Amino acid sequence: MEHVSVKLLDNGLARTPPMGWMSWGYFKCGANCTKNPQKCLDENLILSVADSFYKEGYQEAGYEYIIIDDCWSERTRGKDGRLVADRQRFPNGMKYISDYIHARGLKFGLYTNVADVTCMYYPGSRGHFETDAITFAEWGVDYLKLDGCYVNEDSLDRAYVEMGRYLNKTGRPMLYSCSWPYYIEYIHNKVMDYGKIAPYCNMWRNYHDVKTSWWAVRTIITYYQSHHSQYSKYHGPGQWYDPDMLVFGTGALTEGQSRVQLVVYVMLSAPLLLSCRMSRLTPYERALLQNMDLISVGQDPLGLMAEPHKFTDAITLWVKRHLPMKGDRFHSFSLALVNLDNVDDTVSFTPGDYGLNSTDGYTVLDVLNGKFLRNITLRDTITLTVPQEDVVMYTMFAL
Repeated sequence: MEHVSVKLLDNGLARTPPMGWMSWGYFKCGANCTKNPQKCLDENLILSVADSFYKEGYQEAGYEYIIIDDCWSERTRGKDGRLVADRQRFPNGMKYISDYIHARGLKFGLYTNVADVTCMYYPGSRGHFETDAITFAEWGVDYLKLDGCYVNEDSLDRAYVEMGRYLNKTGRPMLYSCSWPYYIEYIHNKVMDYGKIAPYCNMWRNYHDVKTSWWAVRTIITYYQSHHSQYSKYHGPGQWYDPDMLVFGTGALTEGQSRVQLVVYVMLSAPLLLSCRMSRLTPYERALLQNMDLISVGQDPLGLMAEPHKFTDAITLWVKRHLPMKGDRFHSFSLALVNLDNVDDTVSFTPGDYGLNSTDGYTVLDVLNGKFLRNITLRDTITLTVPQEDVVMYTMFAL
């Protein structure tokens, strides 16, 4: 057991939070392409995402994983016991898609489940972990999401470790995304020991699926805000809490709400996974997703989860320490004032009260507007009005 743990921790992957695209959030099962062509999960969709990443600046911004979730396979395994891609929706098979994605310098992800069937009743991996790991490696899979439907608690604990062992055995590095804690806590109603998961998984889901609504986004943010002290110690390079997908490109959020979701995820050092038809992203959403001042905070090598400080019923200040450093003591910081309420609110605060410690002061960047503001000292007071369901974010560089 100890040997497996070390190998998983040292797989060299996800040293910063993964960025990319995943099918489930918007397309769900997406198998009925005749009845619902706009939500068809098929080869053309996946190749179109790869083309968008490659041609439209997303790859340069760090978005690299393209992940197919549930419902990609035939309803039964092949005669050799291996999984088979749906022959109508993926006529050229998964190796073809993988090669197409890799040829553009991107990475390919796939899904399976720990039980006999997947969550949507396609063939699962129980009894086939080794065969499936070999198959995924042969197809060039770079990221595996392992879901946890339809098994008991003991089976979950065994299955996630076992599949990780077989993934390692293939010799192909595959980022390992686990839904293990979600099923322990919300299906089996047990308290999850995150120290048990962190050695085995590169990232993990532990809360409900996001929906294409502001209410769902706000609920997830509030959840992580209230659990910061419990979660932050297990969160960092190679092992990340995953608050689920961004709901950009769906028309579900206002511009302010989209700023809130992306900024909080960046401050959390969370994975950034889109789920939409890429052509539906608005010009503003595209610019926001490719704001490198913002992305660099989320991709900071320290990988720290920002600390929340509740100011008012509406506003929380998130504080994140990150690189670059001045000497060996003075970090740069990002501060995000997040308003989850539907009324504007005004707050005043002194940055020196929240961890900033450079006596020479800081230069201040308004991250969302790309403008440098006046320098500040530790004792200066900042007064800001944050619009309803919106955010103000500053990055402060030690002088």
